[in-house]
Amino acid sequence: MMVIGLTGKACAGKNQYAEVFAQAGCKVIDVDLLGHDALEQSKDELLQAFGAAVFTDGRIDRKALGALVFSNPEKLQLLESITHPKMVSACKAIIDAERSQPTAAVILNAALLKRMGLVTLCDRVLFIDAPLWLRFLRCRKRESLSWRRFLARERAQKDITFHAIGSAVACERMRNSHSKRLIHRQVATYCATIGIKISHSG
Repeated sequence: MMVIGLTGKACAGKNQYAEVFAQAGCKVIDVDLLGHDALEQSKDELLQAFGAAVFTDGRIDRKALGALVFSNPEKLQLLESITHPKMVSACKAIIDAERSQPTAAVILNAALLKRMGLVTLCDRVLFIDAPLWLRFLRCRKRESLSWRRFLARERAQKDITFHAIGSAVACERMRNSHSKRLIHRQVATYCATIGIKISHSG
């Protein structure tokens, strides 16, 4: 079984590629969703670290938390020190479980693949790239994000680059032009190149 990291900056289109891999029969781990679980498991730590301002009616206000940490590198680092270890442990557990299944590949869909240390779990990495203007339009549509908040997120993700992955693992860049047909073709070609037999049931 192969573990493939899928990474790139916010709204580069990682989820579109992950969906195609899932249709091809691969197991996809959405690390963002694991982050939601990690937040829920960390309520007491978050209250102590950031106070009641990031809670609404006893629930974590993810928008308020995001606005706080993306404008303050120290607070972002604190949040990651609380949640990332839980997310990494969850990834390892899922990968270990899949090794006993007839799974051709596990896809680790994670923007912060390198920062979280998840690269060490990967046999290969795919870096999804898209133009800045296109990523901003997607962020604005998906999250109603202003240009100022988008740039704040960009600054927080300045370490997410193709070259930052390093040479310890094979890394390939795919450019997302918003063409679903091209994404399907890219994934099919990639799987054929690295020897993964994919299902065509999707």
